[in-house]
Amino acid sequence: MKRLLYLILLAVSSGVVTAQQFPLLEGYALDGYHLSPSYAGLQGAGILFMDHRTDWTGIPDGPKSYQISYHNRFFEKTGIGGKLLYDKSDIFKQVVFVGTYSYEAEIFDGHILNFGLSAGLYRNSIDLGRYYNNPDYVNDAVLTYGNENSKTKFTSDISVLYRFKNLEAGILYSNIMYGYSHYKDVDLTYKPLKNYVIHAAYTYVINDKWSAKPFLLLRGGQQIPAQMEFAAHVVYNNRYWGTLLFRTGGIFSIGIGGEFLDKIILNYAYSMSSNIAMNTYGSHQITLGLRIMPLLDAIKNK
Repeated sequence: MKRLLYLILLAVSSGVVTAQQFPLLEGYALDGYHLSPSYAGLQGAGILFMDHRTDWTGIPDGPKSYQISYHNRFFEKTGIGGKLLYDKSDIFKQVVFVGTYSYEAEIFDGHILNFGLSAGLYRNSIDLGRYYNNPDYVNDAVLTYGNENSKTKFTSDISVLYRFKNLEAGILYSNIMYGYSHYKDVDLTYKPLKNYVIHAAYTYVINDKWSAKPFLLLRGGQQIPAQMEFAAHVVYNNRYWGTLLFRTGGIFSIGIGGEFLDKIILNYAYSMSSNIAMNTYGSHQITLGLRIMPLLDAIKNK
C-alpha cells in the first residue's frame, strides 16, 4: 500500500493522473449485457441486475464496485438498456452512467451481427487529503484540498457481436473519451484508459436437462497488460448453474447460483490467486436479478 501511495504522490507531483480501468464484472455468464452493449435485448433481457463486488479483501479499503443494469428488446431488431456503475479503490472513485442502443442485422442465412453503442457520463474523484496527516509523507500543499471531483466527461462503448446457431463472438472497445479531464481547485489532470475485450463462446446442449457454455476472453488496453480468461458455465434445468473461471496471472474463480420463484436470480462468485495464501486478497461478487416483466404482469393481474 505504501508503494502504491508513493506512486500516487509522484503522479500528483507531475500534474497528471492516469484514470482507473473500468471494472469488468464476472456476471457475463448470466447476462451478456455485463460484457458488451451488443447483448442489449438478448440474454437476460427484461431482468434488473444488481451487482456488488469486493476485491483484495485482505487489504483495507480494497476496490469495491456496485452496478445496476437493465436492458430489454425494443421492437423486432433493436434493444435498449442502461447501466449505473460506482467504483472505489483506495483514494480513487468513479461514477459512470450510460444508456445503450443495439441493432440486429442478418447478413445472410442464420448469420447475425448485433451492433451496440453505449454513451453517457463519467466522473472521477481523488481524495488528496486522506493521507495529509500521515507523518510518513512530506507535507504537500496540494494534499490540503481534500476530496477533488473532476469535471463530468462524455464516455462511450462500441461493440460488435457475431452469432451463428450456438456460436457467439464479439469485440468491445470501451471507456472511449477524448482529451484530458481537469479538477476545479488543483492543477491536476487525468488521462482516461481505453480498454478492449474480445470474446468467443459456444453453447453445448448435452440433453434436455443439462447444457454447458465455455467462454474465451482476451482483455487489455492502453497501459493495461493483456489477460486471457477461460470460463465454463454449466446449467441444469435452465434454473441452476455453476461457473468455473481461470485468468492468466494465476486467478481462479468459482460461482454458483439459481433462479427462484420464477422472478428472483441469485449468484455468488469467489475469486482467488494461486500465488498467495487462501482467504487473502480474494474477491467476492454477489449478483441479484429481478425479472421486471413477470413482476409487472403479477401486479397487473391483482
